[in-house]
Amino acid sequence: MAEKTPSAEELATMKKMLDASEVDLDNAKLAYFHRTPYRDEEVTYEVLKRYAETYISRNHAYQKAAFDKIQVRLSVARLLRE
Repeated sequence: MAEKTPSAEELATMKKMLDASEVDLDNAKLAYFHRTPYRDEEVTYEVLKRYAETYISRNHAYQKAAFDKIQVRLSVARLLRE
């Protein structure tokens, strides 16, 4: 069964969620490096990994919806290295 093509509004919503997740990941990385809390929680490696996994899942969902395939595969290690 073929999946329906997402509308422009659905893609825009997915892109906003992806952008918000990217900001969360960047802020969490900064908090981790400076050993400061982010969103009222201490940022440990596990917390940072959770933010990275959320970003990856939203990124892959957006790519799948927009391009019908995942063109760029991301990994937690790659995101945390940057």
